[in-house]
Amino acid sequence: MATSDPAHRLWPVLVAVAMAVAAGLIGSARRLEPRLLGRADPDLLTSILHAMTATAAWTALVLTLAQLLLATVLGSRDQDHQGAPSPRITRQAWLTSQAWTIAALLMVPLEAADSSGLPTAEVIGDLPSHLASTPSVTAWFAMAVIGLITSLVCLLCRSVGGLLLISLAVIASALPVIVTGSVSVGLNHDFSTDAGAICGVATVIACAIVAARLLGGPDGAPARVARTRAPLMVCLAVALAGQLVVTWQGLAGTSPLDSRWGIGRLVLLIALAGWLVLTWIPRRLPGWPAALPVAVVLVITGASSQLIPPRYLVPQTAVVNYLGYNLPGPPTVGRLLLPGRPNLLMLFLAVAAAVSYLLAVRRVRRDGRKWYSGRIVAWLIGWAVVAYLGSSGLWKYSSITFSWHMLVHMLVNMLVPALLVLAAPITLLRSVLTDRPRECLESLLHWRPTTILFGPFAGWAVFTASFYAVYFTPIFGLLMRYHWGHQWMLLHFMAAGLLLFEYVIGLDELPTSLPHIGRLGFIITAMPFHSFFAVIVMSTKQIIGADYYETLAVPWVRDLAANQNLGGQLTWAAGEPPMAVVLIALCVQWFLADKRDQKKIDAAEDEGGLEASLTAYNEMLAQMAGQDDQDGPGR
Repeated sequence: MATSDPAHRLWPVLVAVAMAVAAGLIGSARRLEPRLLGRADPDLLTSILHAMTATAAWTALVLTLAQLLLATVLGSRDQDHQGAPSPRITRQAWLTSQAWTIAALLMVPLEAADSSGLPTAEVIGDLPSHLASTPSVTAWFAMAVIGLITSLVCLLCRSVGGLLLISLAVIASALPVIVTGSVSVGLNHDFSTDAGAICGVATVIACAIVAARLLGGPDGAPARVARTRAPLMVCLAVALAGQLVVTWQGLAGTSPLDSRWGIGRLVLLIALAGWLVLTWIPRRLPGWPAALPVAVVLVITGASSQLIPPRYLVPQTAVVNYLGYNLPGPPTVGRLLLPGRPNLLMLFLAVAAAVSYLLAVRRVRRDGRKWYSGRIVAWLIGWAVVAYLGSSGLWKYSSITFSWHMLVHMLVNMLVPALLVLAAPITLLRSVLTDRPRECLESLLHWRPTTILFGPFAGWAVFTASFYAVYFTPIFGLLMRYHWGHQWMLLHFMAAGLLLFEYVIGLDELPTSLPHIGRLGFIITAMPFHSFFAVIVMSTKQIIGADYYETLAVPWVRDLAANQNLGGQLTWAAGEPPMAVVLIALCVQWFLADKRDQKKIDAAEDEGGLEASLTAYNEMLAQMAGQDDQDGPGR
């Protein structure tokens, strides 16, 4: 549709006005919601402004991500700027990120006032004391910080790799607000927190894809639709499944028609289902009306925090508040090793990674290219370990006792990454990406800040320091109070292991690499830090995370010090075998590399190439010596 069409200019305005009115109406309904014990209701103006501002923040975030997608994977090379992203698009991304930052900053006092029941003006007068009053307030502040960083990158960066990296940060910025919201309250909140995080990311990406289609204009529109149809359908399916889990947990066994929150979730589910059907149908909606499902999703996402889930009205114990479930019985071999309470996030990541890898390998082999089976086996075994840890009783008991916690985390930190890097995932990604997406990937890998922040020395430092920084500071006790905190630790330790082992035994070609002797030095110098950590855990008299474990008061853990000592032993025992595997793999790779180099030298000698090179070198030296003799000593 031509940009000069008045309808094209009118639709965005109508959609924005409708979103503001709908958000305001939902916010005003807060006065009709049931009172929560020990929590005062905010004033009407705070509720309305909270709903409208949150909706504006989510909308600006989506628009920022849409512009960044147009500047990177969905865009085209700007011939006038040597392949750099279009300045027009980066300026628009800068403008939307500014609006996003401002809206997120405004949400800090609004969220503090909403959660405390105080007038907004009173909160603003003493904002520093309210900044860390609840995790949700801190989450909005964190989103504002990421928004500010995004605006600076959009203003200063002209590398598609840098913009692609900040796009990932924009997507991740949605997680703190989501996981500290209503999904983190009550029985089974471990399920709803994981489901909310997964479907939140999927929803943000889906909304940004549709916005990018509309903002990209008619040039290249059919190509953008074709390239994004499959990812959009996957994101919508994941978002719909995740919202079903969130709705089930929030309803607490009540009918969705018995509460305004339930009705809002029904509308959201219907909107996602209808959006998925419309995406599946080949015919596209014309122009801006295609944004209507996006508007519905954004309004409910932003304003539904003013509606009270029935789960809030169900009393909960301190144990349920921390874990999401009641304490199980004492661990036995069967309870530990057999299937137990699943970790939805770990299972989702394992299945998604395995399926994506296999689909990529099928495409590579379909094109007639070779891909070694050993890499496939390493990848599948690595994620099978993650899936097993996330589905067996080990995960459940790792949230309750320090000993099993350390066993799970050491396997995720050392064994899993050592297997995954042997699958050469970056090389496989290079093989399946084409055109602009591959150009963006290469730009990301070669972008100077990337090579520094994710380089070998940074990887070594993060790997060796992480356990000390988390377990010997109050960070551990704080994170263990929240399901999302425990999940963050798992992901962080896995990423730390991947970052180090990628440079030690990884099979991918990276801009920064180490010689084999340097790799050996990296792993040898990292081993003592792991051993020292285990020794300190076993010998220290101070209980790590004492407040958390004392609040749980697990009846079958009578001695926290003895359990901590067992955790140190398991840390040592679980860390040494993966290190040995890494050393063996490194030695094998070193031997094979030397063998390949020797074959090249032998081949050059057989062909006379090496002899010819030595002869030419000797002739050059002789010629230089003769010239010196002719010049004489007084030259």
